[in-house]
Amino acid sequence: MSIYNLYPLFLSFLFFAIISPSFCSPYAHPTETSLATNASSTSIQKHPSFVPRQRLENKLSPRHCQPYYTTFSDPSTVAERNSDPSNAPFVALSPPETYAFTSNGLEMYLRKPKGEVHSKNGINDKLGEAATINSTFWMDSGKVTYEVSCDYVPGVVCAFILIDSLQASDGETHLDEIDVELVGSGSARWQTNIFKPSKADPDPHYGHFDTKEQYTQNPSYTSVHKYSISWDSEKIVWGVDGQDARTLRKEDTYIDGVPHFPGESDPLRLQLGIWDGSGAEGTSSWAGGPVNWDTAPQNIVAIVRSVSVEC
Repeated sequence: MSIYNLYPLFLSFLFFAIISPSFCSPYAHPTETSLATNASSTSIQKHPSFVPRQRLENKLSPRHCQPYYTTFSDPSTVAERNSDPSNAPFVALSPPETYAFTSNGLEMYLRKPKGEVHSKNGINDKLGEAATINSTFWMDSGKVTYEVSCDYVPGVVCAFILIDSLQASDGETHLDEIDVELVGSGSARWQTNIFKPSKADPDPHYGHFDTKEQYTQNPSYTSVHKYSISWDSEKIVWGVDGQDARTLRKEDTYIDGVPHFPGESDPLRLQLGIWDGSGAEGTSSWAGGPVNWDTAPQNIVAIVRSVSVEC
């Protein structure tokens, strides 16, 4: 999901300041663009997102998937946004106070805005500051499993996704996504989605490929579950707790003859995030918002127990 406020732009300038153009394999430049989407409205909101400042060549040669596993027990796993991320598998795009390493795992926070928050027409005039963490490595196929839980608060979205923002040789920036989203409109289901914009589209196809999926046990995303995305050149398979939940084949992603299968041109990278969906009417409605900060916790929490990559 995604759209337009100053906070993402501010973060992007800070993010660019810490990334060197010589940053190379096994970790690549962490940049990111993601769209918050809603099938019934063109009013959308962008969670922390970033456009690459220059053409980035893929320095993984050849494009590949490298097995990986972490429980985030070591704080050096995540580089702070104002530090050198070249030796870390993940980098924070948000301030250090938005996440913490605990005995539960990596905790990511959506923090209450400072001052009084006013709501009008289904949106808030202030958004909470939230955690966004990207991997510094890319993959061209494979299976990613996120072992996570998320607080249930209407208006809040926890997102564990694969994403690309590589600028292509034609000068266009690809905005591909493969998403697992835990949405504040209800905790009994989890959502899947893809996003693959095309210049051939008269308008973006927001929400065209999203689905709501059920749990096989402990039916709430407030409990710890293992969400998986298995991706190759022909299909995407989403799963929960070891059971496949949805399969989307490449041939089923055509709209008016235009393909919308993500990750065909460039490898994708992992992103972990929690964000406030209260900034635009369509997004807020989709997320069950706006957030009521009179009753919501000061810190709304998503916990990442582990992340694994299988090839």
